[in-house]
Amino acid sequence: MNKVNKAILVWLEVNRGKLTAISRSLARVGNDLARQGNHKLIGALMVGSKTIPALNALGGLNLSKVYIFKGRPKTTAAERAAALLRAAKLTRPEILLVAADERGREMAPMVAAKLGTGLTADCTSLRLEKGLLVQTRPAFGGDLIAEIVTPTARPQMATVRVSGRAPGEAETGVVAIHSPDEILFPTMEIAPAPAVMGDARILKRTPICVDDDLEKASVVIACGLGLGGPEGVAKARILAEKLGASLGATRAAVDRGYLPADRQIGLSGREISPNLLITLGVSGSVQFMAGAAGAKDIIAVNNDPLAPILALARVGLILDLERLWPELEERLGTLT
Repeated sequence: MNKVNKAILVWLEVNRGKLTAISRSLARVGNDLARQGNHKLIGALMVGSKTIPALNALGGLNLSKVYIFKGRPKTTAAERAAALLRAAKLTRPEILLVAADERGREMAPMVAAKLGTGLTADCTSLRLEKGLLVQTRPAFGGDLIAEIVTPTARPQMATVRVSGRAPGEAETGVVAIHSPDEILFPTMEIAPAPAVMGDARILKRTPICVDDDLEKASVVIACGLGLGGPEGVAKARILAEKLGASLGATRAAVDRGYLPADRQIGLSGREISPNLLITLGVSGSVQFMAGAAGAKDIIAVNNDPLAPILALARVGLILDLERLWPELEERLGTLT
């Protein structure tokens, strides 16, 4: 974009007529930046063709305008990306923010590519300095903190790691940024969903035996590179079925193809808080633990006595997994 407006565009999600907790948090981030730089805050969202969010759901966020695109009840990432791209072209914002959740991580790169701008993923904080958005995110597994700016391309675009409902916030769908007497309601512009920019092609399907919600699982088994390959992963999958556990993985294991990306735990993956986390061949990097910090108890198996995960575990087993499998099979039955 050559010419831009002094505006911040945030992508919002609605569930049953109310903003999701993640969207409310993202709106707070956008509102803080808007105050720093005296920007307008604009929202964009997509809803089902017969579902228009109540104006009350959008009040109190300091949004000056909201673009609402009417699509199908269940939309694809490509459809949502097309809607956000349309909103970006209508508003020409200096800054564009998307939540760093599963949906946001999938659609944001599509939009950035079409806009010809950069994208900083998984930002933990944002601030404005001399008109530039300083985008802060961990790097090198969390060992360093990087501050990234986009000097020329516009909009300055980032996905942001935001949490859900703030402590004490009422379950009304209205965020109390202002006092009740000062709540501002945005102008709403409703339009049909734009044409899809192009769906992704499915090249391969890899079924997961344990099909559940990783974030809500009571027991999680995390697969690391120490599993050694497909044979170890297959045993971990059967073990998860026997224990009624959900199966996750480190980023390195996902990169090697051990499990699909939607099973990744960590800073650039999913956050979990199980009662019990069992790690198999996981070193316990800062990035991984950023997503697993909510685990109440950890049982860690690793053949490296210096692996960081062992210092965090309630029970740490320093041994090769090849020695562990026979012990488990004696108690639980075959794992092949």
